[in-house]
Amino acid sequence: MKKSKVRDCLLTTDKCHSARSEESKRDSSPIGLRMTKRVAKHPQVILDMDPGIDDALALLLALNSPEIQILGISTVAGNASVEMTSANARRVLEYMGVTNIPVAMGAAKPLEHPLVNALSYHGSDGLGECGLPSPMLSLHPAKAWDFIAQLVSGAPGEITLVATGPLTNVAHAFKLHPELPKFLTKLVFMGGAYGLTPYGKGNQTPLAEFNIWQDPEAAYIVLNSGAVIYAVGLDVSTNPTTCLNNQHLEQLKAGHTPAARLAAQLAEYVIKRHGRCELHDPLALAVLLDTSLFNFISVPVEIVTRDGWDRGITHISPSDSSQLIHVAAGVDGARFLKLFLSRILRTPSNTTHHSGPFARPIIPSEAKNLDPSLSLRVTKTTSKLEK
Repeated sequence: MKKSKVRDCLLTTDKCHSARSEESKRDSSPIGLRMTKRVAKHPQVILDMDPGIDDALALLLALNSPEIQILGISTVAGNASVEMTSANARRVLEYMGVTNIPVAMGAAKPLEHPLVNALSYHGSDGLGECGLPSPMLSLHPAKAWDFIAQLVSGAPGEITLVATGPLTNVAHAFKLHPELPKFLTKLVFMGGAYGLTPYGKGNQTPLAEFNIWQDPEAAYIVLNSGAVIYAVGLDVSTNPTTCLNNQHLEQLKAGHTPAARLAAQLAEYVIKRHGRCELHDPLALAVLLDTSLFNFISVPVEIVTRDGWDRGITHISPSDSSQLIHVAAGVDGARFLKLFLSRILRTPSNTTHHSGPFARPIIPSEAKNLDPSLSLRVTKTTSKLEK
């Protein structure tokens, strides 16, 4: 087994270039993990989500975007219970004929608060009562935070984490594995209302966005972790130019791809009830597809964590002592919708090429033995989901 040694890893806000040299040497990891050689043809991505209608639309967009490689999905409680969000991620994958992207279940509740779901918006099944069957795919055996940590530590500087639900899983991962933030290329998350545009107001309370409000303690940990972070909040995701309307719905209904048919059902459920379908989570995913769609500003952000009327508010801090977060302050809505619709409506040449080599499952007895410094070693396995 060859061991790779990372060298000359240069992190920027947009990409990381790494050159590797190899030497023949046996690994002495206490849990028997070894590094494998990775040759990434596409940017590697982990999706942390709580499907949810807009999470499902983001997943459809990701599956139809050949320039990214989905290594795995971790699920969290948010829009629905973690059992439901875990099932929904697999329901969408199976519907799309994808069986080689592993799904790991994560946190069942926020760090310090009970879960408050959003089924009144997303429907009793979390997916607009679209009628997808129960999943047949098995869950990955690792907890979401260990799943994330093992993948990222196995390819330092190569993986982007896109989080479109509450940041509970990410906070657990960062607390348990403190070296993890610097191993990410970047973290893109959907969350917050920053008051940077007329649309930067709350959707859970008058001033707080749902994902941050759901677990503000987790958001505080993540936003002060030292990771390179891009935030896509309500300032851009509730801009009417980024939302699906009845005209877009007719385009989706006229589509002949599986993605178009499911997207039409999901969007129609929301449009019938609210007049438009806000694409919060697809916008976060779009940061990976075309950064030029957005105008980002780099600012310190404070999170209100106390359980009062102001819980979950995201303040742009006047202090320069906090970590700078790249916050979306503008978006080209027309170009974004053109990108979204073109990807959903087109027939992909191959929907299964996204997943790649991933770490062998961490079994519970091993998880407690993981080196806190995140040893950069991982065993090569098949890309097929182990049942």
